[in-house]
Amino acid sequence: MLKEIFGEKYIAWDSELSDEQRKAASYIGGHARLLAGPGTGKTRCLTQRVVYLVTEKDINPSEILAITFTRVAAYELRKRVSNFIGNIIEEMPRISTLHSFSLRQLLRNTPISDLPYPLRIADDYEERWIIIEDLKNMINSNYNVGKTKDTLALLSADWQTLKADQSGWESHFPNPRFIDAWREHRNVYGYTLRAELVYQLKKTLELDPNFQLEGPPRYLLVDEYQDLNPCDLAVIKAIVERGAELYGAGDDDQSIYGFRKAYPHGIRMFDKDYKPLADLKLEVCRRCDRKILDFAQYVARQDRQRIEKPLRPAKNADEGTVKLRGFVDQEAEARGISEICRSLLNTSEYHPGDILILLRSDYRRLFSIPIRSALEREKIPVQMMEDPTAPLDEDSGRKVLCMLRLIEDLHDDLAWRTLFDIRHNGVGSETIKHIYEIAQSQSIRFTNVLDLVLQGQKQIPRNNILQVELQSIKACLEDLKIKRQDVELLDFIDIVAHEIIGDDGERDTVKDCLDRIATLTDAKDVKDLLAGLQISLGKYEQDSGDVEKVRIMTMHQAKGLTSPVVIIAVAEDEYIPGDATGAELDDARRLLYVSLTRAKHQLYITYCNCRTGQQRYTGRNPGSLKRTLTQFLRDIPSEKYG
Repeated sequence: MLKEIFGEKYIAWDSELSDEQRKAASYIGGHARLLAGPGTGKTRCLTQRVVYLVTEKDINPSEILAITFTRVAAYELRKRVSNFIGNIIEEMPRISTLHSFSLRQLLRNTPISDLPYPLRIADDYEERWIIIEDLKNMINSNYNVGKTKDTLALLSADWQTLKADQSGWESHFPNPRFIDAWREHRNVYGYTLRAELVYQLKKTLELDPNFQLEGPPRYLLVDEYQDLNPCDLAVIKAIVERGAELYGAGDDDQSIYGFRKAYPHGIRMFDKDYKPLADLKLEVCRRCDRKILDFAQYVARQDRQRIEKPLRPAKNADEGTVKLRGFVDQEAEARGISEICRSLLNTSEYHPGDILILLRSDYRRLFSIPIRSALEREKIPVQMMEDPTAPLDEDSGRKVLCMLRLIEDLHDDLAWRTLFDIRHNGVGSETIKHIYEIAQSQSIRFTNVLDLVLQGQKQIPRNNILQVELQSIKACLEDLKIKRQDVELLDFIDIVAHEIIGDDGERDTVKDCLDRIATLTDAKDVKDLLAGLQISLGKYEQDSGDVEKVRIMTMHQAKGLTSPVVIIAVAEDEYIPGDATGAELDDARRLLYVSLTRAKHQLYITYCNCRTGQQRYTGRNPGSLKRTLTQFLRDIPSEKYG
């Protein structure tokens, strides 16, 4: 019928699917788990399932909710779905990250939690330079930055694991006074921690049977189901209990986010948590050549708790290349990597953008800099990937971001506080301390005190300097609000950046960052843009980078990427798994597996026998020169992979 109505505009929903993908995408009749190994077409299957529900089953798009793990994955899925049905339907199905979904649901309902409203999620910069710094000073002299950061991480972990639901939880927290200090600080600055967001939705769904979910969803699709932590799983279950049919797609072998308490237990227990159940599988890997897939499977099979699943290369797959390369030290390793790259680039088959170099971690760029230097000596274009939002953590980018936040909400407490810190216009720590103490003593917010100062109702030390600074920022805001009228979002970002940043290079970098986020989140205005920023995973967000250059990035950043050539460097036991034990050991093994399966045709693994200089003081045994190949590859047949 749709074909008759839309003619050439209509594309058959299954036109790009294999038989196994078609079967998985069109399943109807209850909950389903789709086990999809690397390169088997999981995203394509999810895309076509959404298309199938809309075009073949006549499901209202508003009743379909697809949850992804990162903004990039959400953007990619939205784009793919839109390419199929965007021109034949007026309303698109809702596709977002779980954090974004949680934020939207909490904002659209009457608040019943004790969170400060309007909801404002503190980002990584604000956690580090405002929240942790302040809490460190509020607790006692024994609390340094590291201990404060660790305690805040424990608090986040208790939400993620639902330990916070246990009776008497606060009294058993390592430092109950820390929780009191954090709550006081949160009330003064009006923020919510990102790790708390999903937990608050979970609590609200349990406490309020009348809580209205957007849609509400009848069909719930969850991508990367293996990356859900216990709190995430509880929210998914609550949505299902309100009438949604669950379709969870993922692979327990690719669960790599143990740092946020996400382990593969959820996907492994799916068949027990949801009945009746269809257990669907994608078995053909269309990414990796035969040797690469075989090599990676050797690593995956070391986990005795994994779900046994068939995974085989496509019939037209080549043999591929896998090479293990040991070196004396990091300088020899860097030279060896550059020689591998030069050899590949000397053929007409590969270009710099076809090569991906992966590192387990890159603290202070200790590992990436020698490799980059070696590549540059060979005149090979190279890029070291950072947190895609890193430009917003520099003073110039942070000023632009704070002004955007204040344009949207003049009473954004964290934005005011940040501007005082980075503008260096005489409002120092003592002034900020006095503002905080007044707010705390009168149970009002930081910005309420600023209003009183401007109105002359409060006098604090260096009051005149504070008033001048407040008036200066407000004058700039008023000017920007006038310029904002009838201006598109990207043009307005350009206006704000020109107003705040004098250096052309810095300005372009900040603009590019904000423009990219606006694109990924389909932002139409400043409010949308800020909402997209609030749910960023920071350095764990994916970023494909400059596809004209060799890219160096961490293994976590590479999740979801594919490259003809992958070089895994620094593959020593001191880093992979490092000092991990128990569940973290398994997490490290899976991270290596995911990294190996980014490669299509050529895979190289490099390691050193010793590390000198600053690198000597990294890893499991800092100070020791000696390094050994990761235990996950130590017994692999050397005659097969060399």
